[in-house]
Amino acid sequence: MSKKSTTITQYRCEKCDAPYPLGADDVIVTCPYCGYTFEVDGAEVKHFMVPNKLDKKSVVAVVKKWFESSTSKTVGRGVIKSIQIETPILQWIPSFRVQGNYTSHHFGYKKTGSGGDTKYTRIEDSESGEMIEWVLARRHAATFGIDEFVLTLEDCKSQKFSIALTEDSPVLNSEITDMDVPRRAQKNRKDRERQELLGKVDKLLDHQLAITPKSITYTHAPYWLIRYSYQKGTFRIAVSGATGEILVGELPVTKWYRAKKWFSSVFLLIGSALLFQVLPYILMALFQGNSNSSDAWVIPFAIAAIAGMMWIGSLTILRGTLQYEIDVDRDGKERKDKFSLMETLKGMGGS
Repeated sequence: MSKKSTTITQYRCEKCDAPYPLGADDVIVTCPYCGYTFEVDGAEVKHFMVPNKLDKKSVVAVVKKWFESSTSKTVGRGVIKSIQIETPILQWIPSFRVQGNYTSHHFGYKKTGSGGDTKYTRIEDSESGEMIEWVLARRHAATFGIDEFVLTLEDCKSQKFSIALTEDSPVLNSEITDMDVPRRAQKNRKDRERQELLGKVDKLLDHQLAITPKSITYTHAPYWLIRYSYQKGTFRIAVSGATGEILVGELPVTKWYRAKKWFSSVFLLIGSALLFQVLPYILMALFQGNSNSSDAWVIPFAIAAIAGMMWIGSLTILRGTLQYEIDVDRDGKERKDKFSLMETLKGMGGS
């Protein structure tokens, strides 16, 4: 072993003696020539792989089919005629498959009614069972769609790793050891559970999760990245070779898409203006009627609040027309589209 620089080290495979560079953060490495896998300055690692269901031709076919449905739901199918798909790139992403048991407990409350009729229902539950969790073996992964990719691996079967089955594509090294895996697996699962629970309760007061791993296996899985150009811009689509499905893709923002957003913005703006216009008449009616009811005076305040939120929502959606691209999931729906009409109204409602 001879040191080349402060960040790159030249290693020789212990099995075939082939030289290759090693990244500063790599702790489990795979020889790109013979497939021998080992911990740096350590022992051999038992190694598996998830079979790749796609080749370059079939992944392009999957992308074209996805374009048909996703563009019709978002930016308009006119973009299909002008795109140029580049050669797909296959990478083998390192991960750990954790199999074991888990126990989970949570409690919170659900709010129903309003005012004097408000009720709080306690929501509490516990569960336990067997689980499989996949942990990405990279510390600083910025790969497009990588979070969605790891989730697709849950039910995938694996086989013994063979360098001959990687199609001469890069096999990335691990930046963590199996000692780090249980903690990461627990955090990943707990974060997902928490997001699900927050959709069921109004307030989550406690959430506990513990996992007991039975086996941890080092596994590589196939990830495809496809780039395409449209009007001098470059966009990306991520595809799981493990399932053969789209993970997430970028679509260019078109004039048709901007027109839709503009219409939604104007709709909210007009609604806001109408409510503000009605407000003085409601106030006048309350003053003339000498209303002493506290409930009656809630009405103008509620109208003013709704009108203000609609005005802010119109600006939020209008800002969305300035985007260069949008992220779309495998079903052709915009991912976390905070500029959509429905998402804006949901956000204003606090849900």
